Amino acid sequence: MDAYGKVADLGRVVQFYSRMLEEGLSPNIISYSILINGLCGSGKMLEACGIFGQIIKRGLEPSLITYSSLIDGFCKLGNLRDGFNLFDDVIERGHQPDVVVYSVLINALCKEGMVETLKERFEEGFPGDAVTYCTLMDGFCKHKNPIAGLQIFKLMQRNGILPDIAVYNVILNILFKECHLEGASEMFRQLVKKGPKPDIITYNTMICGYCSLKRLDEAISLFKQMSSTLFRPNSITFTILIDAFCKEGRMDDAMLMFSKMLEKCPEPNVVTYSCLMDGYFKSHDMRTATELHEEMLENKISPNIVSYSILIDGLCKHGLTSEASLAFRCALDRHLLPDVVAFSILVRGYCKVGRFVEAKLLCEEMFMNGIMPDDLLEQTLME
Repeated sequence: MDAYGKVADLGRVVQFYSRMLEEGLSPNIISYSILINGLCGSGKMLEACGIFGQIIKRGLEPSLITYSSLIDGFCKLGNLRDGFNLFDDVIERGHQPDVVVYSVLINALCKEGMVETLKERFEEGFPGDAVTYCTLMDGFCKHKNPIAGLQIFKLMQRNGILPDIAVYNVILNILFKECHLEGASEMFRQLVKKGPKPDIITYNTMICGYCSLKRLDEAISLFKQMSSTLFRPNSITFTILIDAFCKEGRMDDAMLMFSKMLEKCPEPNVVTYSCLMDGYFKSHDMRTATELHEEMLENKISPNIVSYSILIDGLCKHGLTSEASLAFRCALDRHLLPDVVAFSILVRGYCKVGRFVEAKLLCEEMFMNGIMPDDLLEQTLME
């Protein structure tokens, strides 16, 4: 049931649920929750509520996952009243709502433009410590809902909770994602001046934010300022800047930063090498890119599926599909399960050179591993 639920095959979920009942097996809260999630995802809220009623009738305790699915289903249909009624039930039963539950409700309120309702609804009884607020804000940011994250920050201030530097780090990240460059810069200046004092994460967040907005000069300036602080650039700091130089095609500057990294002793990691490899492949310097891959292996840095995908993509774009296929098999030998990106790259590579039989076999292998094609791969297959 869980496997079919993850690929949104509600028919199969219901089929196995029915078979369970036919064989005299009593569903537990996990199997009920899988079924409810599938029904809610298909907009079948009446049937989902019927299953929820069976849970209550049997005296089972609904899990937070059960509630999350139902609340999400109601909110997606615009039925915020029933969504919040279930939220109240969550509180009454002693459950602590997590980021997912709050994300669903706050996202629904934001979509409806009900910011004032958000403030009124959560001002009383909202999770009360800085850690929880920080977790919620970070969760909204990762779920690509930075506006809700900022609303949580305002609620935190209204409720008299003093933000620590971890909270400000999340807010800085949100501001950059919303392209509020001046707001982020001003907040950083205030932190330096009044506290709480920035930490290495703050500096990395600022440098990464500047790079994301193509303000590489400001990023380099802040990087240089770090020498006058207690913090020294770490591997993340160097990797952020190396990646930014690579994306701009400034490979000489990227290698200069890499050399500084080796001098200052922060160990480069697989992400560092992946950025450089990607940069050199895109600059049509396949030799240096492959040499970096070999150097990474010699330094006993284990490649991940992303670094292999970069290698496979670079080889395919140079028509070296046999070498790309070998790299793909090396990833498998290292027990790295290729994702849809890795499969798509090699399938497209085979198709471009007319090796359609290998492309078809690779697609079959992908399906056997339970990996569904993305839009780009589907387009390739249709062509």
